[in-house]
Amino acid sequence: MKKPALIMASALAVLALASCVTDPDSSSSSVSEGSSSSSAATPTRYVTFTLERDSIPEGATFFDGCRPTVKYTDRGVTTDYTYVPNYITFTITDQDGKTYGAGDALPAGTYNCNAFVIQRDADVTFTVYETTPETASEGKGYKSYWHEDLAGTEVSKHAAIGSLGVGKFPAYGTPKMLVIPVIFKDMEQGNNYTEEELADIEAAFFGESEETGWESLKSYYYKSSYGLLDIQGHVADTYVSTYTVAEADRIGVKASAEICYQAAQDYFQRTGESPTDYDYDKDGWIDGVNLIYKTTKANTSENPNASDIWWNYTTTIDQHRNVSADVNDPDPNRFFWSEYDMMKKSYYNPPIDAHTIIHENGHQMGLNDYYSYDESSTGGNSEGVAGCVDMMDMNVGDHNGYSKMLFNWLAEDEEANGVHLKVVDGSSDDFTITLGSFTDTGDLLLVRNTTEDPWNETPYDEYLILQYYTPTGVNEKDSTGYPEWSQQENFNAHGGTYKYPGLQVFHVDARLGTQVTENGVARWEYTDEIRDQAETIEGVTYGASEFLTDNTGSRSERITLDGKKVAGAPYREISAILAGGTDSLYGNAQYYNLFGEMTNLFGSEEFADEMSMPERERYGGSTYSTYKMRDFYKNPDTIDPETGLERKGMFFNDGTSLNWTFSVVDQTESTITLHFVNNDAYGA
Repeated sequence: MKKPALIMASALAVLALASCVTDPDSSSSSVSEGSSSSSAATPTRYVTFTLERDSIPEGATFFDGCRPTVKYTDRGVTTDYTYVPNYITFTITDQDGKTYGAGDALPAGTYNCNAFVIQRDADVTFTVYETTPETASEGKGYKSYWHEDLAGTEVSKHAAIGSLGVGKFPAYGTPKMLVIPVIFKDMEQGNNYTEEELADIEAAFFGESEETGWESLKSYYYKSSYGLLDIQGHVADTYVSTYTVAEADRIGVKASAEICYQAAQDYFQRTGESPTDYDYDKDGWIDGVNLIYKTTKANTSENPNASDIWWNYTTTIDQHRNVSADVNDPDPNRFFWSEYDMMKKSYYNPPIDAHTIIHENGHQMGLNDYYSYDESSTGGNSEGVAGCVDMMDMNVGDHNGYSKMLFNWLAEDEEANGVHLKVVDGSSDDFTITLGSFTDTGDLLLVRNTTEDPWNETPYDEYLILQYYTPTGVNEKDSTGYPEWSQQENFNAHGGTYKYPGLQVFHVDARLGTQVTENGVARWEYTDEIRDQAETIEGVTYGASEFLTDNTGSRSERITLDGKKVAGAPYREISAILAGGTDSLYGNAQYYNLFGEMTNLFGSEEFADEMSMPERERYGGSTYSTYKMRDFYKNPDTIDPETGLERKGMFFNDGTSLNWTFSVVDQTESTITLHFVNNDAYGA
C-alpha cells in the first residue's frame, strides 16, 4: 500500500512572525554557527545559519546536499525559516567570485553561502569535492523493464482507469478501425461526399505520410509506437442518417451516439462482415468507430451557443442507450465524432491534417486530455500544466513516455523496437547515464525516491519521467510552429513542438485509490493493486481501483488523512517541470505564451552555443534539484516531524521527497548525458 497523503500543518505560528520588520534601533550584527560565525555581542534580532554537511560531492546542490538550517531570532523568539517559501535568499559564491543558486549543481571548489532573512544575514563556508561518477549500466545505476513486466497494466484493459470506461481501442497489434462517413437525411441531395472527399478521409486515416500534410492516423501510430501498433481498416460507404440536421441540432450529443449505433449496424448488415473482426482484443466491444460528418451548422468554436453536437469529440454510446459486451456479437460503444472540414488545412500540401484525429484516437485508446477544461475569470483555460507540447495536450508532436507506458509500448528486450524503460534504482549513488532521442530510440528514464518508497513497477504511481526530445520523426513537422497558433495575432510563443533538442521532465501522479470497508466502516486509501471489481479478503472489502488525478483541477481528486476522497485537489495527472524552476503553467491563463519555448527544456549552454541558438531560444537551466523545483509541487502544506514547522514544496504528493539531483553534463543532436547524485548517500 502507498503511504497516506501528507501531514497537514497549521502555519499560524509562522505567519504571526512573518510580518515582523527590523527595529531601526536594533543592532545590525548577525550570528551564524557551524563552519563560520560572527558576533561581537548577541543582538536582539539575528540569524543562526548551520549545515548538516559542510562537504558534498560535485554535482550536488547546496540546499539538497549541505541541508542547511536557517533560524531567525527576534527578542528571544526563534523561528526556523528553512522551509518557509520566499523568506530566505541564499547567495553562493565560489573562490573566483562566481555566484550560484541554492539549487544549482556545483563543481568542485570552496564556497561561501550567505543567507538573508528579514534584513538580517549570516554566512557559512563549505566545500565541494571531486568525484569520478561511474558510467551507468544494468544493475549499476538503473534497472531495465520490458513489455512483459508491464503486461496486464495496460490502460485499455481496465475500465476504471483512463478515459470513458469500457471498450478501449487496443494499443498494439493489428486492430481494425471502422470509419464511416455520415450525412443527414435532408442533405443527401447535393451534399453527399465526392470521390475526392472520400479519398481525403481514406488518406487521413490510413494513408502514407506523404499522402497527407504531416502523418495519417495509421502512419503516426505506427511511428509513435515503434511499429508495435499497425492500425488496419478502410473507409466505409457513406451512411445517411435518419436524423435531419435540425433534429440532430436539437438533440445534441445523444443524437451522435444513436447515429453511431445505427451506422455500425447498417455497415455489418450491408457488407456481411462480422463485428467480431473489429474486436481485436476480444473484450466483447467493437474496438472503435470513427464517424466523419458534414454539416452547414456553425461549430461550437465558431459559435459558443451552437449545439454541443457540432464539434469533434470522443464519447460512448452506453451513456445514452443500452449496449453490452458480447464476444460473439460485440456492440459499438466508444466512438469519435468529427467534422469533415476539420481535417482540411489549406497550408498543408496535400491539404490534409490528421492532428485532431490522432489526438482523439488517444482517447479511443484510453488517454485523458492533458489540458485543463477549467476557465479563468477572464475566459480561456486557466492552466496548462502539461506544458502544451504533447499530442494529448495541444495536439502536436509525439505521445510522452507516461502515455506510452500506459499503452505498454515497452520493447520486448534490448534489441527490440519500443520504449526502452530504465528506472533509477539506487544501485549506484553517483553515475552518468546517456539517453538517445525518445522519439527515435524509445529511451526513457523513470526517477522517484529510492530510499524510502521505490517505484511500484506499474504506470500507476508517482514519479518523474525524463525523455530527450528531438525535432525528428513525428515531432519534425510541428517543430516549425503549428500555424493555428503561430499565425495568431498577439501570440508570442513558438506554437509547436520545440525547434531544438532538449530534455523534457514530467511529474506524473497516477496513483490509484480504493474504498476499503471493514466492520461496516468505509474509508478511502491509496493502493498499488489494480482491481477491476470489489474483492473481499479476510473480512475486508476492497473496492475497484479508481483513477484519481486529472489535468482539470475541478475534476482531480485526492484522499485525505481521514480517509475521504475529495475533488478539487492540487494534484495533476501529468505536469511539465520547466527547467527555470518557476511554474508559469499552473493557474495562469497566459501559459500558452510558453507553448514550444526552449526555456521549458533542460540542456547545456555549450550545446546551445554549438547550435547557435538565439538568446531567446536558450534552455531554462541544466539542473533538477528538489529545492530548485519546489514551485512545481502543489501538495498541501506539510510539517517537519522533528521541528513541527512547514516544509512547503519539498515533497511529492505522496509525502516522499526525491533523493536525487541530476544535471545535464553533455549533449549532442541525438543524445544527452545526465549526472545523478544521491543526496541520501554521503555523510556529513
